[in-house]
Amino acid sequence: MRSAPLVVVAALSACGDLPEPQVFGAHVVLAADPGLEACGGTLVHLDEFVARLADAMGVDPPTGDDRFLVYWLAREDFHARSGCPDDVLACAGDSHHSTPVLPLNHELVHNLAATMGSTLPLFAEGFATAFEGLGDSVADDMWPYGDVHDVLGLLTGVQLGRARAYPLAGAFTTFLVQRHGLDAYLRMYAAVGPLETARGVDTIFREEFGASFDDNVAEFAALDVPDCGSPERDAKIVECAAPELEWSGDRFVHHRSIACEQGDVVGPYAGDAALVFHTITVPADGDYLVTVLGDDPNNRVSLQPCTICGGPGVTIPPGQTPFTVALAAGRHSLRLHGPARARTSIGVRIEPAPASAP
Repeated sequence: MRSAPLVVVAALSACGDLPEPQVFGAHVVLAADPGLEACGGTLVHLDEFVARLADAMGVDPPTGDDRFLVYWLAREDFHARSGCPDDVLACAGDSHHSTPVLPLNHELVHNLAATMGSTLPLFAEGFATAFEGLGDSVADDMWPYGDVHDVLGLLTGVQLGRARAYPLAGAFTTFLVQRHGLDAYLRMYAAVGPLETARGVDTIFREEFGASFDDNVAEFAALDVPDCGSPERDAKIVECAAPELEWSGDRFVHHRSIACEQGDVVGPYAGDAALVFHTITVPADGDYLVTVLGDDPNNRVSLQPCTICGGPGVTIPPGQTPFTVALAAGRHSLRLHGPARARTSIGVRIEPAPASAP
């Protein structure tokens, strides 16, 4: 959630025990509590996320003294020290955020969006939810159903969270961006004030989208995409720009170790997750056998099409018999999961299922 900047700054200023900045990236500076150590590729991941989202938004990423400051704080007394409301995971001001989880790109979206000013939570949290990335999530949720009218008048992210409407807000943002384009969405976002009335929102929708708020909500509500969960809806701006791994003929084989200290490993997220981000390009539509090998129960492989609601993703743990998956031709996000606490090995093989083999 994005709290009012003055409230957050005042709370942070009142706390004298916040950590000093320690690690400096191109766009992000990290201040972590003692004992909290980021995996080797985390700062690069944060920098890349900021750079890519800023480019999509048409703004300059922060540099020098304007870099975003991330306070990574211990869970035990997080809310007392951060000033974040008790019933939120993390919170952001204009150019900083506080979190007990690293990385948490949702808050970086808020930091970048602050350049457009404050808006209603439906759009502030909707934008952050739609563009936050996959992270270490293996969510298998469904399309969120609900009436957008019911949450338009909520004035804080806390209220939106209590209504359990973050997924609905994110899905509505995804719909608006796909329907009208990101530029038009951002103009709407900047025009809608934090206390905007329903009539004011409708006027802005008509100006920027050429259709009323009610008409957009009705079109959104009529969508029939029950299997479009949060990974399918997400913009995946970092995941689908990750380094590509090549196939060998009609087969893809990859094996590597995963250790938190490695330079391309991101984590630890909520405590014990280490991820490596890659992409692959599936050569043709069809059924594929996916085999995953690993030496830890936390090892798994996630495949996600680089589309918006274009097909479901899949996460496969090690040790199963070859798993048959229907894959569409084109680019996919490939995430390799392991624990942050120990070095593990993981392998994945993808090949046409016998019925699909030439």
